[in-house]
Amino acid sequence: MCRSDCMVRKSKQDQVQTFFTRFSSPAQWTLGWLTPPHPLILLGFRVCFAQHQDVTSKWKRRGAIQRTWAMSLSDSTRHPSAAEEVSLLVQKDDLDLPLPTHRTSSWPLSPDEDPGLPPFPLEEPGPRPMTPGSLPSPPLSLEEEEEEEDEEGGEDSAEPEGLCSEEHPSQFFAEAQRLREQGLLLDEEVSVAGRAYGVHRVILASVSSLFRGRLLGGRGPQPPLSLDVTPAAWEAVLTFAYQGVLGSASREDVLVAAEALGAPRVKAAAQWGRQGTGSGWEDEKQPSQAEELRENLRSIELLYQEGIGCDLELEAGGCRLRVHRAALACGSEFFGAMLLSGMRESQGTEVSLHTISAQDLRLLVSFAYSGVVRAKWPGLLRAAQAALQYQSSSCLALCQKALARGLSPARCLALIPMAEAPGLERLWSKARHYLLTHLPAVALCSTFPTLPAACLAELLDSDELHLQEEFEAFVAARRWLAANPDTEESEAKALLRCVRFGRMSTRELRRVRAAGLPPPLSPDLLHQLMVEAEVPGQERRREPDQALVVIGGDGLRSDMAARQPSRGVWWARAFRCGIGLVRTVEWGQLPALPAPGRFRHGAASLAGSVLYVCGGQDFYSHSNTLASTLRWDPSQEDWEEMAPLCQPRSLFPLVALDGLLYALGGRDSGIALRSVETYNPELNVWRPAPPLPEPRFAHAAAVLEGQLYMSGGCSETGQYQASLLHYDPKVEKPVTLLSPMGVPRAGHVMAALGGRLYVAGGLGQTGDLLSFEAYDPSTGSWTHLTPLPFPHVGAAGAVLQGELLVLGGYSHRTYAPSHLIHAYCPGLGRWLCLGTLPRPRAEMPACILTLPAVQHVALVPTRHQTKPAG
Repeated sequence: MCRSDCMVRKSKQDQVQTFFTRFSSPAQWTLGWLTPPHPLILLGFRVCFAQHQDVTSKWKRRGAIQRTWAMSLSDSTRHPSAAEEVSLLVQKDDLDLPLPTHRTSSWPLSPDEDPGLPPFPLEEPGPRPMTPGSLPSPPLSLEEEEEEEDEEGGEDSAEPEGLCSEEHPSQFFAEAQRLREQGLLLDEEVSVAGRAYGVHRVILASVSSLFRGRLLGGRGPQPPLSLDVTPAAWEAVLTFAYQGVLGSASREDVLVAAEALGAPRVKAAAQWGRQGTGSGWEDEKQPSQAEELRENLRSIELLYQEGIGCDLELEAGGCRLRVHRAALACGSEFFGAMLLSGMRESQGTEVSLHTISAQDLRLLVSFAYSGVVRAKWPGLLRAAQAALQYQSSSCLALCQKALARGLSPARCLALIPMAEAPGLERLWSKARHYLLTHLPAVALCSTFPTLPAACLAELLDSDELHLQEEFEAFVAARRWLAANPDTEESEAKALLRCVRFGRMSTRELRRVRAAGLPPPLSPDLLHQLMVEAEVPGQERRREPDQALVVIGGDGLRSDMAARQPSRGVWWARAFRCGIGLVRTVEWGQLPALPAPGRFRHGAASLAGSVLYVCGGQDFYSHSNTLASTLRWDPSQEDWEEMAPLCQPRSLFPLVALDGLLYALGGRDSGIALRSVETYNPELNVWRPAPPLPEPRFAHAAAVLEGQLYMSGGCSETGQYQASLLHYDPKVEKPVTLLSPMGVPRAGHVMAALGGRLYVAGGLGQTGDLLSFEAYDPSTGSWTHLTPLPFPHVGAAGAVLQGELLVLGGYSHRTYAPSHLIHAYCPGLGRWLCLGTLPRPRAEMPACILTLPAVQHVALVPTRHQTKPAG
């Protein structure tokens, strides 16, 4: 075996050590090349000579030699000769989907057979990467950002969209029920069959016109109300007012009570429970308990807006608001504590608040009655501060959720003063993650120089800092120092020591030397830091808060007779940054699929912990289409077979929606399908669902904000589709045709991220597609984005920590399988290569699971390294 082949089979660390021990003097420092089998990638190390002899001698004494990874693509991108083209003819099935062909190169054994995971070529043949688009221009301030949004939105943006808390109504009425049970703040006594009931008049007025009339009668004491209804029916009305349900009382008695109390919604709820009404109610949807409680709260809000029955006046900063004492105590922990404290403020009819602003008072009272916050981002930030200060937990949770959804560089920087505030840990965690993953854009923000040096140092020093190359960390530090020229040299030195110069390639180090440090810092400081830098230094290693899982797939071996679909199920535990652009992934292995494996199948997770796999193929003939369904959860050592699909299918998406699984279209025995099936995990049964308007396969689907969308695919005649469909199985016409994609495609990736739908790669009429598009449901339009750096046909797609991941697949032009993992970050508008799959795979799905579901599985580290070109 030749020396270069031996070196290829060593780990990268051994290669580095071998190189450095081989050359002991500066005269012998040279460029060493390593030659992997195929495609030809030239790797090496080159010593960067210092300009000054004294610096060179220091570097030699310390053993800190600058390195570089050199790469040549001249051979890897060569075109095959005429003879090779004949041997690489791509076979296709009768529906114009390419079938695997023999390849001249032989791939190593799969991880299922070889746990050693030998190295693979660092890059595959294909187009050279396109230059990423420029970074988005950050706003100068939060106020200017708001003005820009107003200008873009025009008149439509004058009234901000209301954010509604789903939990607030249930919390409101749970507190009202607690107060009633403890006899607190009761202002009405009702006598039924000789028994007295204490209630809150405003709560009963939300469902009864009788109690609304008593509120109109004034806030003073009124004689007890006697009702001629059965106790069970009265208690059913009480339960409906406080809990949103009727209970088990006789529906006939409840109807009588509803008539007496003037409660039409109680009457409607009672009619739902009657059998054989024959009134057509069966065709309508009965309101849920949550919907009834929200309607109750809306009725109370109307009473507040109309000033009916208000028994307390609040004053703050010249603002006076008339409110209901009981409603305010139920909707706000702060006011509840004040009104139940027994202090002077809890007894009177007027309360002056000297520690709260008029703006905060209006916010807290409005939210207490509605559970809604109407504000844009700066207003949400102020609302979160008020909710935190005045203990409105549901308002704080709503604001934090909305703030985390709309993060930007300027907004994250604005959150830094609140980083240590108790109660905002979740929001700050999101903001910190944004800063770590968007540092190049954050460094361009005009407010970046206001970032405290300690905060910037913490970001630069974090192993989780997500960069294309370490040079970007230096750029951020340099920009901060240039904007803060009064920084002490000791502080600047501490900041720059957080930049990992030992992880830079020679090209990066040259750029560092060319950029230098901004005045008044001495140039010698930079030389000193580079000399002192630990080589190779500590790597950056990101451990996601969720597990990326890849299931099965086609290995595309060169020997057709030996080819088998993969059984492997892998999960990514960590993403590691090597020297320069080298990236690796730590993979763990879950229980393998039952033999003989499968590809072109669907997979989805329910609740983030239970994994389902169904359909697909176990070989390449049309007759090898599968209908079986498999299930795995952390409590199982192996896969469990569940109820099969009603019809075998492959090349279809499987998605989870409202606790159910949907298998959409696909292909069976070479015939395109329009049928849809839905799986109920509680009943373990597949049932037919409303079909698609026309057959299609090799399409993609995603769920965005509770809505199911499908895109592209092939028709029954093999034509590529550009259509985008909205599928709602609960309505009479389940499919709505939306604005089509810019490019017809099949075998592509589709995912929902940040309120938009993204489609990437796949196959089109011209062959491999690098195009990348995003659909905004609010505008109904598509936007073309930075193209993929390499082809990904039949790839897996997933969203992990705010990035769209495209994994594996193949190139239709070369029919070379891919092992690369590319990630797109919307905030930076560029693609990065995160590393490689355990082995090249195509036509497989990927899912996201919670970490507890997979953390008990031992890690199986790979030796794959890749130098991405995108």
